[in-house]
Amino acid sequence: MGVRKPDILRVVDAAYVIDQTPDSWLVGLAEIAHPLLDGGFGICVFEYRPAETPGAPPEIASAHLLGVPPDLAALHGTIFRNMPPEVRRRPFQMGPCVSGSQMMGEGAAFRNNPLMQMYAQKFGMFDSVWITAAEPSGWGCGFHTGRREISAVSRLFKQRWSWIAGHLSTAARLRQKLRARRDHGDCGAGGDSARPAPEAVFSPNGTLHDATGAAKEKAARDELRRSVLSLEKARGPLRRKDPDEALAQWPTLVMGRWSLLDQMENDGRRYVVACENEPAAVGPESLTERELQVIGYAKLGHHNKLIAYELGIADSTVRVLLSRAAHRLRVQTRAELLAACANVTVTDVPQKMTGT
Repeated sequence: MGVRKPDILRVVDAAYVIDQTPDSWLVGLAEIAHPLLDGGFGICVFEYRPAETPGAPPEIASAHLLGVPPDLAALHGTIFRNMPPEVRRRPFQMGPCVSGSQMMGEGAAFRNNPLMQMYAQKFGMFDSVWITAAEPSGWGCGFHTGRREISAVSRLFKQRWSWIAGHLSTAARLRQKLRARRDHGDCGAGGDSARPAPEAVFSPNGTLHDATGAAKEKAARDELRRSVLSLEKARGPLRRKDPDEALAQWPTLVMGRWSLLDQMENDGRRYVVACENEPAAVGPESLTERELQVIGYAKLGHHNKLIAYELGIADSTVRVLLSRAAHRLRVQTRAELLAACANVTVTDVPQKMTGT
C-alpha cells in the first residue's frame, strides 16, 4: 500500500481559520506546510507590514520557525536584515513564488553570493524558496525554506503555491480588517467582533437562506451560489484525486468582493457565508476602482491569470481593465502603465486602522 501524499489544501483550510491570535495562526500554517515545503532546513512562516519609512522594504512583523536547525535559526533573521534594501524588496515584488537564485538573477552564480557564503552555505544551504502572499498595501504573509541545490522553482510548484498564496493573502486581508474592528470597538451584533457580518448565507448544497446589500442582486446571488458549489467540490474527494484542479475550483474572492467562510451553528449545522473582503483601491481619479485593484496586483509581479484568480474575475476582464487603464493614461505598454501608477496601492486595511 502506497504512502498517502500530504493534502496541500489543508494549508488553505488553515488560512481561513481567521479568529486566531497571530502567533496561533502562524503556528498552524507552519505545522501543515512543513511536510510540503521542508527541504532539510525547516521552514519559516511570517507576517509582514509596511515600513514606517516611505519607500523602505516591508518589515517582518512576526515569524515562526519550525524544524530549522538551532544554529541556522539563530542567524535566520540576520541574513535577511543584512541584505541591501533593494534586495529585501524583491521577494515582495517578483511574484508569489521564486527561488533565491531567481530573485537575485544569478542562477548558478548564486553559489558566489557573499551573504549566502557567509551565513548559509556552512549549513549546506545553497538556495531557498520564497512564497510571498503579497498585498499591494504592504501587508501580507509567506513562507521561506532552504534548499541544498541551486535551482529555479518548477512550473507546477510555482502555479500551485501561487494559488495557495492567493488564499493566504485574502485570508490575511480579512484578518487585518477584523483586527481593525476589534481595535476600534466596532463589534457586530451581540458584541462579537471575532467574525465578519455575512452578506449572504448558503447551505453547502447551494440553498440561499439570506442575502443583504450587494448580495441581493440576482447576478450576485447566482455567482455566489455557483462559487459555493465550486468550493464544496474542491473540498470533497477532488482534493485528493486532483489537488491542483481542486485549487483551481476553490474561489479566493467572488466577483472581487466576497470571501466564502464556514459558519457552524450551535446545533451542528454548517453554512457557507459570503463576507465582504474587497481590496479598496486608491489612485488616479481617471481610473475605476477595479482598474486600480488590477494594477496594484500587477505591480507585485503577478501575471494576468493569477490576478484573475485572486480577484475572482475572468482572465479576459483583467486584460480589458489593463488595456482600458492604459488608454486612459495614454501609455502603450504594461511597464509604462505601472510606472504611471507608481503610487497606486490597494488598501486592504480600513483607513481608521491607521488613523487617517
